[in-house]
Amino acid sequence: MSWIKTTDMKSAINLAKFFINKSEFNIQKVLQVPIIVNKEDFDNKDIELKMFHHANEYNIAFYYIAIAINQNIPQKEVQLQPSYKSNLSDTIAIQKELSNQGRCLHYQANNQCNEIIKAHSLQKKGILQKIARKGKIYSLSSSLGNITKNNGKITLKETGINKFSIFKGFCKKHDNELFSPIDNYDLDINNSEQFFLYSYRALSKEVFHKQNALNLYKQELEKRRDSQVLSSFISNNLKGIKIGYNSLIHHKNIYDNILNTKNYTDIRYISFNSTQPLSLAFSSVLYPQYDFFGNLLQDLSNNTIKFDLFSFSSAPTKEGWSFIFSWHKSSDKSCFKFIKSIQGMLYQGHNLNDILFRFVIKSCENIAFSPIFWELLTPIEQDEVSNVITSINNPFTDTIDDYLQKDLTGISKWVFSKVNSSFIL
Repeated sequence: MSWIKTTDMKSAINLAKFFINKSEFNIQKVLQVPIIVNKEDFDNKDIELKMFHHANEYNIAFYYIAIAINQNIPQKEVQLQPSYKSNLSDTIAIQKELSNQGRCLHYQANNQCNEIIKAHSLQKKGILQKIARKGKIYSLSSSLGNITKNNGKITLKETGINKFSIFKGFCKKHDNELFSPIDNYDLDINNSEQFFLYSYRALSKEVFHKQNALNLYKQELEKRRDSQVLSSFISNNLKGIKIGYNSLIHHKNIYDNILNTKNYTDIRYISFNSTQPLSLAFSSVLYPQYDFFGNLLQDLSNNTIKFDLFSFSSAPTKEGWSFIFSWHKSSDKSCFKFIKSIQGMLYQGHNLNDILFRFVIKSCENIAFSPIFWELLTPIEQDEVSNVITSINNPFTDTIDDYLQKDLTGISKWVFSKVNSSFIL
């Protein structure tokens, strides 16, 4: 029997199966699909109530019942011990070591790129300073201590802008020269070079982190060879990372060629423009799997194709700020359909601010919240944002086709006054 504290039935099943298999039991048949239970369901049931309280505090609890062939064996409870030893501190140390192994991802990188810097994927002197209060913003807290303290929920914490969203992916020379048009100037909504550079920086950051993830999982796999379940779990994750990484390198090569030729005519972009002060800063890339109506855009389990990709970022403008999407023409098929679905949602009466806010919260970890914006939200609204972020980052939760249609309504208070694009839908 298992008790799982989670937000959906599918992740409860996946989580239970994983831990049961990890305990070296084979599942032959599921006798009961997940049901929602409360404390009152276990009145006068001491063991079940004990497990309920344990799951409520630690998110998960299991109770195994074994029937002995020899009926003379006395009944007793046994605390099961794992057959392996997990050292999370070692994993965190390896992760930190990999992050500190800098390299320049510029296409002309060579042995002269000897001054690797902590590059910001979001401009410290630009967009971050615009939303910061006394040099601090709110960002996602992914530390194990905070997640444990908050019962598995990802929450927000105050972070100095000097430490936020940095990666050692460029040398000082190439970072300064390459990104000067967006680091030192507001976005011109008709400047294709700036849209390209926002996209290139987000793509480079993702390449850097995927390279680190590949190395981390390879080392973890070697350490978990003694556990069939864990090694299988890590191998499957490693396979998925490799598939995604191969497409990233495909797009990086395309973008490097554009950077070399400085011909930006094949870059598509659209900006949703606001005259309001910035409240969020974000930047990332995405392989769009579903549009806003839940239609499948591309099969991300197909390792025989290169996935369509777009970037999305917030960018400061002279009038306020812009929510921008950009991609290379080779990704037109999925990206045009995705943007077209935003138009369709608007025709059905949905608010653009809800559509875009929901998308960025559900699609981006590289996000900074203005302290003023975050602290003006009600506790209920803050909880909803944290719950959505926690659910979307649950490795046992599958992406559902309509995930962009619901949640987070009326929270952002964004207002967009103008739309500008390099294409006609």
